Amino acid sequence: MLVIGVFDGVHRGHQALIQGAIRRAKQIGAEPLVMTFWPHPVHVLRPELGLPYIVSLPHRLKLIEGLGVKSCIVVHFTRRFARLSPEQFIRRYIVARISPREIYVGDDFRFGQRRGGTLEYFQQAGTKHGFKVRVVGAVKAGKKKIGSSMIRQLIGAGKLTQAARLLGRGVSVMGTVVRGDGRGKELGFPTANMLIQNGVIPPLGVYAVRVRIGEKTCAGMANIGQRPSFKKNDRVHLETHIFNFHRSLYNQEIIVEFVQKIREEKRFDSRERFIAQLRDDHVRTQRILSQVNTLP
Repeated sequence: MLVIGVFDGVHRGHQALIQGAIRRAKQIGAEPLVMTFWPHPVHVLRPELGLPYIVSLPHRLKLIEGLGVKSCIVVHFTRRFARLSPEQFIRRYIVARISPREIYVGDDFRFGQRRGGTLEYFQQAGTKHGFKVRVVGAVKAGKKKIGSSMIRQLIGAGKLTQAARLLGRGVSVMGTVVRGDGRGKELGFPTANMLIQNGVIPPLGVYAVRVRIGEKTCAGMANIGQRPSFKKNDRVHLETHIFNFHRSLYNQEIIVEFVQKIREEKRFDSRERFIAQLRDDHVRTQRILSQVNTLP
């Protein structure tokens, strides 16, 4: 049982497609397998668009695994790969390597050179090669189809609640904690620091967050910004203070889920004013997190 798609964001539409395949796999005694692509085809074919990812590849694979998929194939998308004809793709990547009984795709799925492989072509090829193509319709929010472009726009505009409804979970980023300069610890608010690269994130500012460390979920507050109170640069940092947490997280992978924005990032003229603001942020964050239920 094979499911094919890019699945950037693994939003509710993607989830419906993958979960439908999982249910069918159980019925016929098959194992679900997901095929995804990296980089995003747009990054290869239209790099000038600068399309940001909703989630990184490791995050995508973790989310897919969380749906119940044990195996995932990541196809390296290159210009050479994009020049394959639909028949070449089917023969080389599906028939020769996987030989599935059924394949699940979304209703907007196209493949092969210049997207020449239509759903009708795919279904006819399936009859020829011995597999059945099942097409799953789009999931809608109101009258609009849930899509990655819409979600990117909502996250970029800071509309976290609306984005979370389409994602089926809170807006989050996953990354490795890197060593910072230790200023947070000096102020009494040590932070886990992550560099944000090539991903869509909420606007700069301070947020109430939940942090997933392995199987544990902790409350915290995070700053997305360029640290104007210190040496400013063009790099965007994500600095997260985790409440009541005292272990080192260097080189560990964590997930930061944004719940609600607290305030804009701003510059402080003194250490005392900065600490006083952080204390206020702490109190406000605790109040917000005690009242807000995040999506699964």
